[in-house]
Amino acid sequence: SSGINAEWPLRPGIVFIEHRYYGQSLPFGPEESFTNEGLAYLSSIQATADFAEIIAMLKKERNITQVVSFGGSYGGMLTAWMRLRYPQLVDVAVAASAPLPMMAQTAHPEKAFFQIVTDDFAAADAKCPGIVQRGFTKLYAMVKTSGYQEAVTAAFSLCAPFNSTQFDHLVGWVRNSMLMMAMVDYPYPADFFGRLPAWPVTAACNMMLDEMKKSGDELKAVAVAAGLFYNGTAGTKQCFDIYDEFIECADITGCGTGPEAVAWDWQCCTEFQLATPSNNVTDMFPPLTWNTDVVDKYCKAKYGVTPDPVKASLSYWSADFTSASNIIFSNGLLDPWHAGGVLEDVNPTVKAVIVKEGAHHLDMRGSDPADPPSVIAARKTEVALIKKWLNSQKEKTSLDF
Repeated sequence: SSGINAEWPLRPGIVFIEHRYYGQSLPFGPEESFTNEGLAYLSSIQATADFAEIIAMLKKERNITQVVSFGGSYGGMLTAWMRLRYPQLVDVAVAASAPLPMMAQTAHPEKAFFQIVTDDFAAADAKCPGIVQRGFTKLYAMVKTSGYQEAVTAAFSLCAPFNSTQFDHLVGWVRNSMLMMAMVDYPYPADFFGRLPAWPVTAACNMMLDEMKKSGDELKAVAVAAGLFYNGTAGTKQCFDIYDEFIECADITGCGTGPEAVAWDWQCCTEFQLATPSNNVTDMFPPLTWNTDVVDKYCKAKYGVTPDPVKASLSYWSADFTSASNIIFSNGLLDPWHAGGVLEDVNPTVKAVIVKEGAHHLDMRGSDPADPPSVIAARKTEVALIKKWLNSQKEKTSLDF
């Protein structure tokens, strides 16, 4: 998801530093690292300190005089924090799709996360949000009838027989599929979260419309659209295991799967407070009760901890960037996370770059013939700002633009 950086003429090159507890960087091994005791050393503050130590080492070993940090999503948050915490090490930061004001609870957007997901589907076809709403309504009504187990199992092609204890998880599985497709609504086929077609929101919407023509069943239409995300364009799955494909966690937008899901869940239980819940008024999803009390109860039961967003916010200046410099915040307006991002220039050297047709950190991805004009323009703006800010430094640069 960071292919564009390979196209920047950087010397001596690009270094990707793995975040502790993700990938192979497991301090206590693959099992002990994910115990409550082992996870105690996982935090964004620890991670940025790791990065700082490695950058300092590389600068000394390779005689590097200037550094550009870049990242998208949580990586975008980290890259902005690197410039804020370690300005002596990082000269410029490019933070894509980084919802820092949302994390610091200083953002008050006109539209919330799930409303933007709904708008994305409405832009594909105005009928699609209504189909989703009616599909969920039908599901809620169906589970109150006799024989619903077989009907729901068949509608969603579930591998295991459905029962009432699985209801909330099934709703989350469906909601997750649609928000993820909105996040990665790229103009070309991509496999960032599974193999998806170009403009997956439009593809899912068209599948719902086709199903409505075929059967007139909104529930089946919703199931078909959700299946696109979990089955992808390969379509090799004969049925869906909703517990394997979706894990409920402290982040209502999902934590992914595998060990990394545990790591992100822990961080949401100790540091971050992210998206606001769906409400079925401004969005197409069922109302979701998700507040600090619910999260505290979940985190206390699972890890013996509770979130401390105030501490995390204060550790990073509560997303107040007025005294910062040399940071680019980019956001795509198709990306639901842009609701919590920096959307306006803060000062002459903390700039906002808006990608009108962009999904989640599209500008960080490699160039593609299908790229919309807005992302091409955004990348040019970003490179121009990097050049300008690096050239304004007194030190001799080892990054040749």
